[in-house]
Amino acid sequence: MELSGKRVVVVGLALTGVALARFLARRGARVTVTDGKPAEALAARVAMLDGVDVTWELGGHRLASFTEADLIVLSPGVPMLPELRAARAAGVEVIAEIELAYRFLDPAAQLIAITGTNGKSTTTALTGALCAASDRPSFCGGNLGNMPLIDAVDHPANVPGGLIVAEVAAFMLEHCSTFRPKVGVLTNITEDHLDRFGTMEVYAEMKGRVWDQQQPDDVAIANAADPWVVREAGDVRAALCWFDSRPGATPDRGAALSADRRELVLRGVPGAAAEERYPVDDLVIVGNHNMENAMAAYMAARAVGVSIEAIRAGARSYRPLPHRMERVGDRDDVLYYDDSKGTNVASVAASVRGFPRPLVLIAGGVDKGGSYAPMLEALDGVCKGLVLIGAAAPLIRAAAAAHGVTYPVLDAADMHDAVGQATALCVAGDAVVLSPACASYDMFDNFGHRGRVFRDAVSAVGARRLDT
Repeated sequence: MELSGKRVVVVGLALTGVALARFLARRGARVTVTDGKPAEALAARVAMLDGVDVTWELGGHRLASFTEADLIVLSPGVPMLPELRAARAAGVEVIAEIELAYRFLDPAAQLIAITGTNGKSTTTALTGALCAASDRPSFCGGNLGNMPLIDAVDHPANVPGGLIVAEVAAFMLEHCSTFRPKVGVLTNITEDHLDRFGTMEVYAEMKGRVWDQQQPDDVAIANAADPWVVREAGDVRAALCWFDSRPGATPDRGAALSADRRELVLRGVPGAAAEERYPVDDLVIVGNHNMENAMAAYMAARAVGVSIEAIRAGARSYRPLPHRMERVGDRDDVLYYDDSKGTNVASVAASVRGFPRPLVLIAGGVDKGGSYAPMLEALDGVCKGLVLIGAAAPLIRAAAAAHGVTYPVLDAADMHDAVGQATALCVAGDAVVLSPACASYDMFDNFGHRGRVFRDAVSAVGARRLDT
């Protein structure tokens, strides 16, 4: 794809927009960067492009720049602006950052693309760790937040046989036309981003686009227990592998848990033996949802030729992303887990279902609408108590009463109080889990701040911090 001399508009000046502007300028494009935010709000990002030859259009969008462009490239999350519609009507190609990056990747590099509503970041990071443990150059990024996929173009992994792992979002897949991963993973589809896509059908279709360009020699990895994923997998052309954590599941081509749930069992996966078994104890992550994430990651890595030895080494070295069911403390065999990123009911339900210890859950914050019933159902049989914080506490308490819970449901004044009360309900062999099912901004700056305060509270009850 020739860029020299082309008029290219980059829409959105987040970190991806900065990376795009650098990439395009290095290849001789005439780059315009536009963002609806004013220049003073973007000063730090603008400074990152000092010395790069770009034209700035900040604080709004100039219609003529869009309609007269040769190409428009979108940062993730940019809405369908009127200027973009006008550009398309004028015949201008509008693409996502991952689509541009794909066009510059070596055709013989092995691209693994991972999407889904929940679990995609953990699956991406774990897959990246498995690939990094191999003897081949590897890259891990995309929507994960550290490096956008465009950075893979000039990375040592962009060579024949190199391993490129990318988290991709529905916002990105929406604007792709040739993006074709060697392995495409869809972890799950639950209600989210309906303000952008309108209906679950449209949202699911956007997620399913991770498979749209694949061919029979590619691999599609899908969640057998998710009806929306099953629906999207109905017409894939790639070799389809299922992961299924339900008791007794034995997919002919895919991954499941052994009967004693101590091994991940792969069967019929392209590039792997007829059957392979991996000890669950290699992993520090816990919960049924993380076993699903691991199944997807193991299959993806084996499908691109990562050895069994490298997979086991990568699994043992992997540590969870911050605030994603991260073990952060231990007091007399009571373990403390920070899952502050669990900001919706579906995520929390997935996290606690099949949890390996009895637990006391700390939940609450800003209610996001919808029912808490799936979370409460997932807690059945494993929950010893529920400690509530924040504005949503009365709603969760009412939902717990309607569900008929018999364990204590307590209110806490703040996070330190919550951790203290939760600890008092525990004995050796139990766990305290922060997984709020709510947004954080009634009491905290963001989910990361909430998680850090939780960790401080864990220290305050005398637990040994494991994250320092």
